Amino acid sequence: MDVTLLKVTAVLYLLASTSFIVYIFLVREFISSLSPVILFAGFAAHTAALGVHFLQTGYPGVVQFREALSFYAWLLVAGYLLIQLKYRLSILGAIISPLAFLMTLAAFAFGTGPGELPPGLRTYWLPLHVTLAFLGNAVFALAFGVSLMYLLQENHLKRKKMSSVMKRFPSLEALDKLNYVLLVWGFPLMTLGILTGSMWAGIQWGNYWSWEPRQISSGIAWLFYGVILHGRITAGLRGKKAALLTMVGFVVVIGYFLVGDSIFPSRHGGRFE
Repeated sequence: MDVTLLKVTAVLYLLASTSFIVYIFLVREFISSLSPVILFAGFAAHTAALGVHFLQTGYPGVVQFREALSFYAWLLVAGYLLIQLKYRLSILGAIISPLAFLMTLAAFAFGTGPGELPPGLRTYWLPLHVTLAFLGNAVFALAFGVSLMYLLQENHLKRKKMSSVMKRFPSLEALDKLNYVLLVWGFPLMTLGILTGSMWAGIQWGNYWSWEPRQISSGIAWLFYGVILHGRITAGLRGKKAALLTMVGFVVVIGYFLVGDSIFPSRHGGRFE
């Protein structure tokens, strides 16, 4: 049942992606209003899919890699919908919706059915750690999208060639401010994700930090984002440099999430098998 709901979700995310992209080029107010509604419908179907999975298996859908993809996409859409309520960034929806569609498509197209939950994962630490860590990553994904918009806008302003599409973009100041807000939210969430993961490791394996590849990559990303945030607060880091650094940080995070465990297998990576 949850796979069927995921297929419905993917279709709705695809329709939302198309609607957002059409809005960019046609600029029709009704399309601007319709696009988030379609995306919300997909989010509702996605929520139902996650709920059905939990009822069928008794554990949250974050154990296998395909489940993690689905959950990540769900958090990403939830974050965007919250931003849309305040900032009305339909342009950002044209970035987030296709990404959510691709992740949801992969979740049911390349995965297997749910298996038995290993004993080591039958703990409340699993949903707590994964939710906090993925929330932080989802916020940084939104910051990546905002930073990409900033660089595109800045490049066109520099060349003094403002196309009709670029005129839909918010001002550089508004994008830079939103990037800062997302960093302020994402960094504490990532911190809590790392702390809960370390606490879980201490309880499960007897040591809080074992220098595994995933822990190292998380630590590097945490330090990197911490330096960016510190620079923004104390050294006036902003604009193009801040946008570029934010994007680099997210590439590190998403890169290891997608391929890290297959390249550097570890007991931590076994969570998605």
